[in-house]
Parts: sequence; structure tokens; C-alpha cells
Amino acid sequence: MKKIGMRTVKTAISVFICLMLFLALKTVELIPGVEENFAFKWYNPFFAGIATAYSVYPNRKKSVEQAKTRCIASLIGGIVGVLLVVIYELFAGKGKWPTLMDSGILTFIIPYSLVAVLSILIIVIAVSLKQKQAVFVSILTFLSITVNANAAISSNWGEWVFGINRILSTIIGVLVALGVNMFRLPHRVKNKDLLFCIGIEGIVTKEMDKLVGYMNYKLNNMVYLGANCTLFTTRPPSSFMHILDDLQVNNPIICCGGAAVYDYKNLTYLYKEEIPYADSKELDLLLDSLNVTPFKNYIVDDVLHIYCKKIDNIGEKLYADSKKNAPYCSFDLGEFTKNQNVLYYVVCEKEDKIEELISTIKNSSLNDKTFVQVYECFDFTEEAPGYKYLKIYSKEVSKLTTLKAYCNERSLRPVGLITNPLSNHMMNNCDYKVTYHSNTEAAKTADIVLKTDSYDYMFKQIHKMYYSKKYQK
Repeated sequence: MKKIGMRTVKTAISVFICLMLFLALKTVELIPGVEENFAFKWYNPFFAGIATAYSVYPNRKKSVEQAKTRCIASLIGGIVGVLLVVIYELFAGKGKWPTLMDSGILTFIIPYSLVAVLSILIIVIAVSLKQKQAVFVSILTFLSITVNANAAISSNWGEWVFGINRILSTIIGVLVALGVNMFRLPHRVKNKDLLFCIGIEGIVTKEMDKLVGYMNYKLNNMVYLGANCTLFTTRPPSSFMHILDDLQVNNPIICCGGAAVYDYKNLTYLYKEEIPYADSKELDLLLDSLNVTPFKNYIVDDVLHIYCKKIDNIGEKLYADSKKNAPYCSFDLGEFTKNQNVLYYVVCEKEDKIEELISTIKNSSLNDKTFVQVYECFDFTEEAPGYKYLKIYSKEVSKLTTLKAYCNERSLRPVGLITNPLSNHMMNNCDYKVTYHSNTEAAKTADIVLKTDSYDYMFKQIHKMYYSKKYQK
């Protein structure tokens, strides 16, 4: 069964208060001198209950707007209705305004003709007051007074008394709803200190892929509900910024495999974990010895600069072509002249060459200083068959020091939502880990293993964790 929402609870409370107000007024009748049916004469819990149910909204701003509209509409329709009845009875005689219980067709012709004509006036008044949204309720109030009046009240005290009753009941119902909405009721937990880090490798596999369908909707919805969400990706800004065109995340992106935290709104790198210059020189010598030319990535003035000494193979050419005119980065063919730390290296070679390079690094002193990952050349598979990417980071990237720094500064607890082995280093560096059963390595130590192949369930899991008491600190 679907959970009962807070709006439903508030509506029930508001209706209950409207009913109890009627009982409170009934007790006034016990006072000597107070006329019989005093409560029923001036207050109708039916109309109050309708008004209060109509005015309860999920947020306070919307509730205030709706209360204002409802009150204005009731006053417009109510005042015109009362004036019509009073003026008609001045000429036709007291008690001559017909109710539905009256007999005879002629009794209704003139009053109902006037009702139809004055409906135009009500619409004109509402539009003139820039309250178009109040037209329906104004007409509803007007017709309830003039056409569907309460016979008991009308016969005992007059039609205009019912009009006042209708207006007062509606306003009281609206004010009750407004009061309940303003009062903060106990509500279900929201784990706003969780930072959901969604690994998009595996979900988006091509350069221009995006999150689509349910995934896009659900993530935007969770951000709207207040959940802290971000993307975790191996991509630099030049390859992921287009994903954010129709996607809302309310935290910077954990990018470059975790080597950097990028504020995509202000286009700045908040945190970065680089390969120290001394280690990069050692790595350069090793690569030269294997006749491998890397693409070296530096961050200078919040721009990712990519340098490559020369292009040696078709894979490197295709990679270079993809970066030459890419946004959010700068590509140059040549050497970087400053003695600066390197964010990461990209090597594009045949698979056997990649394996040789990894083996050489593991058997050198660089094994304790670097962290390597191998990628498929998704967009170049047909043009450069057999080629792969190798990215080389600082060893600290495997510990996700940038993500930890960001979370520690903001008192957030990272939740790793791991869809692909390229995000597996989140396993040892997040408070909670979620992955798929197909990611066998991560599944061994994950807190939650999803028994499905649909990525939609990853985003459903965010919803569950955000509202679960189990994850309260």
C-alpha cells in the first residue's frame, strides 16, 4: 500500500478541526439567552470542510496563495449573491426568493434570469481584480447562495443569512487549513546528510549519452525533494557537462575518476588530487622507455589543459581530434613548460601494450605512487579496433581524498551507487555502498546488492535510503 502523505494527514486534521468548531458553537447554545440553532445559523461544517480540503497544499507558499484565492472568490460570489437576494426581496417581498423546495415554474423565472445575468458580473469582477483563478469558486459560492440555499435557514432567518453563513464557513475553513499548514507536524525522516554519488559509467557509454527516461526524472525529483545528489564519473568536464543540460544535481561533480571535484555552476575545481611533479618525471621516463606517448592533463586557472608531444597511432589521433575543439578544456600538441603537478595521464594504445605498461608500473616504485584504470574506447571501436585507454592517477585517488574532503567540510556522508567496476574504488571510501549483482567484485562487500539489471532500481534505491530511519546518523 502506498504511504500516506503529509498533505493527506493535514487534510484530515483540518476537516476534524472544522467539525469540532461546529460542536464548540453548539455548546454556546447552552448559555441562557442564546437562540436555538445559533451554530447552524452562522456556521456550516459542510462548507467549511470543503473549503479546508481545497486549501491544504504540500508547501506553505502554495497554501497561502490558495487561501487568498479562496477567500477572495468566496467574498466576490457571496457578496453579489447576498445583495441579489436582499434587493430582490425589497421589491418582491420578504421571503419571496425561491428555494428548490418551492412549487410553481413562474416563481423561478425572474430570480434565475437575474442569477444568469449576474454570473457575468462576477466573472468581470474577478478578472478586473486579476483573480482569474477565482472565477470558478466565485460562481460556485454565488450559485450555492442563490440556487442551492439551505431551506431551513432561508425559511427561518432569510436567504441573506444563508449567504453570510456560506461566506463565514468558507473563510473559517480556509483559515483552519492555513493554520494547519503553518504548523510543523511530525514528518517522515529525510536523510539530508547523505550525499548520493551516482557512478554513471555503464549507464552512459558513449561520448554524447545522457541519463534518460525514468533515471532523469527520478534524479531530478529527488533533488527537488531535498536529497543531496551528485555524479561520480571518470570523465572530465568536456565529456560530462552536456549530461547536465536537462538534469538537476545540487552538488559539484566528482569527476576524472575522483581526481577532482568540479563546481559545474561556477566552472571551478574545488578539490583536486594530482600526481606530484617529481613522480610525474619518473613516470615520463618509464613511458619513454616503452615508446609510449601520453596525454598529460593539468589544471591551470580552473581550465583543464591537455598536452601531448606527438601523435603516434590512430587511437591517439582520434582521441586528440575529440579534444581539439571540446568545451571546458584546452588541447595543445607539444610539451607543457611549467614544472607543475599532473592531474592524470591518458594512454591510448593496443591492449597488449596497455597490459605491458601496467605490468611495468606494478614492478616499479611507481606502483605505490599511482592508481591505474583501463577503459574501452567506446566511440572509436570501429575506427580503432583493439585500442583501449589507460588512465594513470595519483595513488591518493584510490582513497578518494577529494570526495572525503568535500564531505568532511559539509558534514555529509557519501553513499556510493556503483554501476560499473570503474567506480569500484568508492567501495572502501563511502559510508554506504550500493551496486548490482553483475558487478561481482563490488557485490562482495556492498551494503546493498540489487538483484536486477535495470539501472532504474539504482534511482529507486536513492528514494528508499533518503527516507529510511535506518540511515539516520
